[in-house]
Amino acid sequence: METDDRYMVPGLVRGLVALQAFSQEKKDLSVSELAEIMGVNRSSAFRIAYTLEHCGFLHKASDSRRYALNSKVLDLGFTYLSGLDLLEPSRPILQRLRDQTTIACHLVIRQGTDIVFVDRVQATGPFTSTVGVGTRWPAHATVTGQQLLADLSDDEIRELYRDHQWATFTEGTPTGIEALLARIHEIRGQPALVSWGYFNPAMAACAAPIYRLSDNSMIASVSVSCPLGGIPQAEFEGRIRDAVIAAAHELSRTLSLNNAQP
Repeated sequence: METDDRYMVPGLVRGLVALQAFSQEKKDLSVSELAEIMGVNRSSAFRIAYTLEHCGFLHKASDSRRYALNSKVLDLGFTYLSGLDLLEPSRPILQRLRDQTTIACHLVIRQGTDIVFVDRVQATGPFTSTVGVGTRWPAHATVTGQQLLADLSDDEIRELYRDHQWATFTEGTPTGIEALLARIHEIRGQPALVSWGYFNPAMAACAAPIYRLSDNSMIASVSVSCPLGGIPQAEFEGRIRDAVIAAAHELSRTLSLNNAQP
């Protein structure tokens, strides 16, 4: 999207960059680390962090010299998710899918070039999922992301990945736009995709799309995952895949019925 720099607020942009810097791997950051991430001096970074703390989006970590996300950040996420009308109807369907498969089940959406895990039902078997709500993975490198990207036209995908920095995770990861488009042409329209070590060499996953039936647009994905070999590959690509497809179809129908009610 083209922007007019006259209307940009640099301090707000830097504050948002600071909030996005926190992750599962970087749960707390020092002022110096924030300054480097935002590309400002330490004094400016301190003022931005202080403002975010005052507004409730950051808090001081245990040693008082580092900052961590505060719970107010969740308010923004939950407000956004509630507007999707996905979480409430999806929860019982994810729970039934988990009971059928015994492995972790997830609800996933795409935001730009990332996928975001917006709900999780933990496994009942011995292998628990370490993927939490809010986890972001690169869409181009995951079967779930490729599935959600397949709802876009080739031109839309080219624009989305213009000037993209391509990260590689396994031999199967597309390393450029042409490779990504070739992969999407291959998988577009499939009812489900199975990853057998495709993104994480130690993990198996299966994802099926959720559609808004009124316009047949893809709005999310249901996925399951477990350690590679936790379930025999033939069973994973058969029974587990069928259960994931059935859950995605059920959620698509449920969302359609809910939206049709006066």
